[in-house]
Amino acid sequence: MIVAADAAQWEQLYDLPLLERLGPAQQEIVTHVTQVNLAMDVPQRPSSTEVDDGFQEDVRAAIAAMPASVQALLDGVLLGVRHARQLGSSAISDIVVSGEGVILGVVVALDVDAFESRTANAWATWKENTPFAPEGAYTLSAQIALPEDDNRQGALQYLLLHEFGHVLSAGRNLLHDWWLDAQSLRGADDYHYLPLAWRIDAEKKVVPLAQNAFALRGDIVYYHGARMQGSQMAQAYAQLQGANFATLYAATSVHEDFAESFASYVHAVMLGKPQTIRIEHDGALLLRFDGYWESPRSAAKRALLERLLG
Repeated sequence: MIVAADAAQWEQLYDLPLLERLGPAQQEIVTHVTQVNLAMDVPQRPSSTEVDDGFQEDVRAAIAAMPASVQALLDGVLLGVRHARQLGSSAISDIVVSGEGVILGVVVALDVDAFESRTANAWATWKENTPFAPEGAYTLSAQIALPEDDNRQGALQYLLLHEFGHVLSAGRNLLHDWWLDAQSLRGADDYHYLPLAWRIDAEKKVVPLAQNAFALRGDIVYYHGARMQGSQMAQAYAQLQGANFATLYAATSVHEDFAESFASYVHAVMLGKPQTIRIEHDGALLLRFDGYWESPRSAAKRALLERLLG
């Protein structure tokens, strides 16, 4: 939760068109992420930054190329996409509140370092390798763009779709709101999305349904402190194929599950772009992970997203 020093300065951002709500991260964002990183022992210390015209245009074009239904849903809740460095992840999203606790909207902070020199497939491959420590001749490659579209704009679009999933989950009763404590949780069936893959246990913890609680799920850590080895890549994705998560990142929490499902659905189904993971050993294919939205295990999530997005 980001507390606004001046609520009016944030609220006036809604007067701008959606594609103009871009710029350096406000100090409140930097302070908030710094505090979170310190609490979680993440070494990065964020700072606000300006970007060149080319980067700014790539961000704007990435949003402009999203489906109209996505842009329409964002218009009244997204306070903007702000630029920073050393966030500790590709981006963060959080609610902004006034000093009195009134929710003003949701803001996305984008880590410029993660995208300045990476194309779509390079960024996706880098990110999807972070849960695994390098080992021998095991490799994982990710494809989210065709060769002719493999550019920075494609990387930014997929990342922003993920963050916009967080933005659009806020206050919609799809999930419990991430900024509230566990005691505010209602029953799982009181939420539209949560019970499709998760349940609430007796200790008020959101845990995966039995079919989604695969053995390596607890070892999935993105960006910091890989707990799995390269030799476990194929095993992790083979186990994922038995669950109803769209991506490996989706298995880490219910909030990441919705954000990844949203991003993957818009990317692969609505925009018709590729989304494939290939795991190889010494050049030989061990496993290919794709086609999630054509598989029966996606049916319930697909139906919900069709209702949300049209």
